[in-house]
Amino acid sequence: MLNKLSVTLSMLLVASFSMLLNASEVKTIEWTDLMPAEDLAALQAMPEVQHDYSQPSPFDDNYNGDDPAAGQWEQILQSAKVKEEFNNTKVRIPGFIVPLEFDDEQNVTSFFLVPYFGACIHVPPPPPNQIIFVSGAKNLKADMIYSPFWISGTITTQPMSHDLANAAYSLKADLVEEYTY
Repeated sequence: MLNKLSVTLSMLLVASFSMLLNASEVKTIEWTDLMPAEDLAALQAMPEVQHDYSQPSPFDDNYNGDDPAAGQWEQILQSAKVKEEFNNTKVRIPGFIVPLEFDDEQNVTSFFLVPYFGACIHVPPPPPNQIIFVSGAKNLKADMIYSPFWISGTITTQPMSHDLANAAYSLKADLVEEYTY
């Protein structure tokens, strides 16, 4: 009897230790971590956006101006350059959900994870290297999309294209939890 108890206790300790090791393998990252150094430097060097609506905007479809910053913005907003060192890495990243697919009970099953609220819906999408396609979500109700979430799982440099936007990264969700400060 004591021997069985000892074996059971040993198995519990090994399982607990294994879970702790796996938890420590998950790397908490920020959105800027996903940007190659040259993209981040270009973004940080951009002039402040002016909200003078009396002037033509580089973001207008019919813009014909010669603003050099407009070309830089265009380059940054379309960058799909990734950091290969994140490929097949377990990560945890905060963000907002843009639903793409639902199950029969209207739970979100796949979505874009973006760095700020309203991206892809109310404003132009972030660059592809600032969008993550997430699959494998469970029990994520459609009405929960207004809150930020922590998403944990294995990230890859597998791109995904959708009518809403293009993602340079994909992630298979292990855990979706509401963001806490």
